[in-house]
Amino acid sequence: MSHCGRQVISTIFPQILLLFIFLILSVICLYFPGSFFLGRKIEKLSTNFQILLSFIVGVTVFVILAVIFALLNLRFLTLPVTIIFSILSFRQSGKKLLSNFVHLFKDKIFVLILLLGIIVLGFINFPSGLNYPTGDLYWSSQGHDGLWHVTVMQSVRHQFPIQNPLLPNELLKNYHFGSDIFFGEFYRIFSFFSPFDLYFRFFPVLLTFLLGLSVFALAEINWGKVSGYWAMVFTFFAGSFGYLYAIARGNFFLSGESTFWASQGHTILGNPPHTMGLIWLTTIYAVISVYLKEKKRTTFWLKLIFLLGFGLAIVKVSSGLVLVGSVGVVGLYYYFRYKNSQLLKLSLLLGVSNLLLLKIISPTAESFLIFEPLWFTRTMMVVKLDNVDWELRRQHYLSLGTFKAWLRIIQLEGSAILLFIVGNSGMRLIGLFTAIKNLFKQKNKTLDLMLISAGIGSVVFILFFVQAGITFNLIQFMQIYLHLLGIYAGVTMAKWLKATKNKTLKTAIVIGVMAFTIPTAIGSLFDFYGPGHNPLAKVSNAEIEALSWIKDNTPQDSLVLTRPFDGNAHYQYTQQPMPIYAWYSTPYVTAYTDRKVLFSAQEQLQITGYDVKDKIVNGKQFFKASDTEWNANYLKDNNIDYIYAHQNELDFPLDPDQKYLSVVFTNSDAIVYEVNKIMGFGNNPTCCYFSALI
Repeated sequence: MSHCGRQVISTIFPQILLLFIFLILSVICLYFPGSFFLGRKIEKLSTNFQILLSFIVGVTVFVILAVIFALLNLRFLTLPVTIIFSILSFRQSGKKLLSNFVHLFKDKIFVLILLLGIIVLGFINFPSGLNYPTGDLYWSSQGHDGLWHVTVMQSVRHQFPIQNPLLPNELLKNYHFGSDIFFGEFYRIFSFFSPFDLYFRFFPVLLTFLLGLSVFALAEINWGKVSGYWAMVFTFFAGSFGYLYAIARGNFFLSGESTFWASQGHTILGNPPHTMGLIWLTTIYAVISVYLKEKKRTTFWLKLIFLLGFGLAIVKVSSGLVLVGSVGVVGLYYYFRYKNSQLLKLSLLLGVSNLLLLKIISPTAESFLIFEPLWFTRTMMVVKLDNVDWELRRQHYLSLGTFKAWLRIIQLEGSAILLFIVGNSGMRLIGLFTAIKNLFKQKNKTLDLMLISAGIGSVVFILFFVQAGITFNLIQFMQIYLHLLGIYAGVTMAKWLKATKNKTLKTAIVIGVMAFTIPTAIGSLFDFYGPGHNPLAKVSNAEIEALSWIKDNTPQDSLVLTRPFDGNAHYQYTQQPMPIYAWYSTPYVTAYTDRKVLFSAQEQLQITGYDVKDKIVNGKQFFKASDTEWNANYLKDNNIDYIYAHQNELDFPLDPDQKYLSVVFTNSDAIVYEVNKIMGFGNNPTCCYFSALI
């Protein structure tokens, strides 16, 4: 066996063991306490739904406890209190807690779909952040987005309220960090786990399980178990019609996932806040289903809905907004149809609580919305589909300004909107058969009205607005529509197969629908890991050695200066993976050193509304090394303790005479300087010279 093969095997087995430990701890710290709080109120629900609710309530309570104890400076209580709840849960329910899992995993179809889902969804994350012979490798956006979440987890571990890990002495704001509190508190308590393993490998398994279980529960409650299986299939594996465009252009047919702008469900784990937002949203809809089916509508379910939804906006703003809007629509319907105001009051309470919490973490949240009607559809036509002729015709008719010209503009815009919706929907479109039928033919249409209003609202929102910072970021609303439509697609498939008696025809339907459903899901794996596709970025073993030196040999409160990202740095390299510093603006130094860094991932700072333009300009000026005295004052004014740089980032020696810098670590790829300080200078006034320039 090759050295590389032995290294991979020696890495995989410890990972599996740690994953097993992680799952056991998740059951103890999340599932058991959640079951305790729910008590016997859920005994009549299906086993699957009981497990789902116990986990979701457990995570919610875990995060609430983490925040309360952190604010009271009593963080040491989180684990013992959680264990007490687990013990009480055992006294309350006993062996039934574990027998639920035995019952669940006896369902071979569910287990098969779940395992395939973990593979397809998880492999977007799994290989990144692992050590390979050449270093740690990163695929897709994981070297940026994934490492950002790792840095927030570390920040949560160290202090609360959460400090911005990219900007010293600034609170983290304008960012929905609910999922990061969950991840970070778990990491704080069980710090023997690597944050890289937790983020890239372990939490994805748990989130995939909860995502599949949530859609299964919602579909099973309302349409039966077979619908639940198919809802999972469309949630995990359904993609867009982008592959049809790829075929038409003569490209590889297993491609085109985001041809029509929206990323599909099989890449959702790359965005944990969005994943958790969908899980909580789906679970709340399932609880509302139970509430609607009860003849005696007790307030227990309403309280549970509020517990799960009162702060959904700080997990994911899009999910929180859609929840409040859809429950509000149903509340109005329920009030005028049945003279029952409970759901309407609930929607108002959810709206107020989410707004207040959102304003706490993002005081200027509304400023991130820009009214830009049809930006997504127009850019799709020109940028994504390369249909410049469409835009030229639109501009031509705009210049005419006649009534007939405006009719032509409406036709062009309408066709783009239709293509946007159909192209992104893919074979989930079959879900419209059930959704429309239920809305117009069912007597009790409350649930369908809620789900359909959520889907329509999500689409309409992004047809009118874009986001400041990263313009296309609001496309995540489209994924809510796709998620809900996928559940309806599962229901439609179950109905079609039930109505079809001929086994051969049933098989043909399944094969035909799947053939048009899964190409982009498989294609994403090809895009990442197929022949000719390399990881995008790497942190070499030499860099890891240097970064580890900083982590192991510097005080926790040290401030490390790095060179601001240079967009031209990638021209030094002819192939991927390229050194991560040259690939993108990432927080990799922060993630690997667990230290405050200036500047790391400045794009993330700009996205979240921090004005760092002048700071970036000054940071770039420092690394030009043209003014020794200015550089010395810059280090003093910003309380810099250490400087880290890739060797190829330094165009000039920063301080060749070592007047104010000392090289404390160097190797083939990296160099670490310590700032020579006088008393009162910097965070670590241990050195006593700065005299050459003072």
